[in-house]
Amino acid sequence: MHEALLFSPSGDEAVICRLCPRHCRIESGDRGFCGVRENISGTLYANSYGKLTAAGLDPVEKKPLYHYLPGTQTFSVSSYGCNFTCRHCQNYTLSQVRDMFASAVPPEDLIAEVQKTPAKSISFTYNEPTLSFEYALDVLRLAKPAGLGSAFITNGYMSEEALRELAPYLGAIRIDLKAFTDEFYRTVCGAHLAPVLDTILRAKELGLHLELVTLIIPGYNDSPEEIDAMLSWETEHLGTLTPHHFTRFSPMYRMENARPTPKETLDRIFVQAKEHGIAYPYIGNIMHAAGSETRCPACGERLLIRTGYVTKMPGISAGKCKNCGRPFDGIWYDQGRYLSKKNYANAG
Repeated sequence: MHEALLFSPSGDEAVICRLCPRHCRIESGDRGFCGVRENISGTLYANSYGKLTAAGLDPVEKKPLYHYLPGTQTFSVSSYGCNFTCRHCQNYTLSQVRDMFASAVPPEDLIAEVQKTPAKSISFTYNEPTLSFEYALDVLRLAKPAGLGSAFITNGYMSEEALRELAPYLGAIRIDLKAFTDEFYRTVCGAHLAPVLDTILRAKELGLHLELVTLIIPGYNDSPEEIDAMLSWETEHLGTLTPHHFTRFSPMYRMENARPTPKETLDRIFVQAKEHGIAYPYIGNIMHAAGSETRCPACGERLLIRTGYVTKMPGISAGKCKNCGRPFDGIWYDQGRYLSKKNYANAG
């Protein structure tokens, strides 16, 4: 149990949690929508603080992050709980749990454990990391001087206040843009679209490395019109250089009767993204040669080739295209140095 940040008194020992757009009013003795923010006698506590349900090495490409320290390993950690109720959740055994017995791992112990591994970063993932705000903030404040990168793998449902607190210590944010209609967010996720778009724009404003993921579910968010609207918004507000992963859906959880995504749908979306000028569209959860490689936007050189989570780097050296010298759009790790077009915030 750890006293929470980002809450306000609301009278009669009730509190307003300011962590996410829900702004839950929590009576004394109750918990918020997420199940892990608990009001005890007028003080909000994060009851999942330091309780790790998973901890271990992953390729950073598994997140998926293709432009953040490619070819390196990240140390993935998760807790439990979520502020969404997605019917298709891939990690529902963690995200939809509202309490779990686990011994708390102090932030300094986690950093020490990560430093024993080849990991170049820490990723908060699997369940919604926003709910671990206090623990993540404490870990990130130690990770930065330790020379470790960091990433949030998130649904993007966090308050402006929360993201601004995290941003000085956070290297990358990978946000699920689950669809481009509020109806999908309401009926499938139990949430709303607008706050997610706000978080995406804020992440760009704050200079975080940003990548997007959209899981394509047949009949729900795959129409050409919706994809066009999404891509038009993206190019208008983010430009064309934000990596966007379009991934194949496999039936699970409460959507076991839905259809898997046809390859033809993903092929069509890949072409749509290219037609909108997106430089880095990717296709995931299925073998797709063109949708798994990175080409230089200036000269077309193949910079990175991926097979599963294995990345080969034939066209890049020291964070630049070997053919034309254009800097890599993202964060590159080379012989102990973080390289990018701007100073990397998490460099030690």
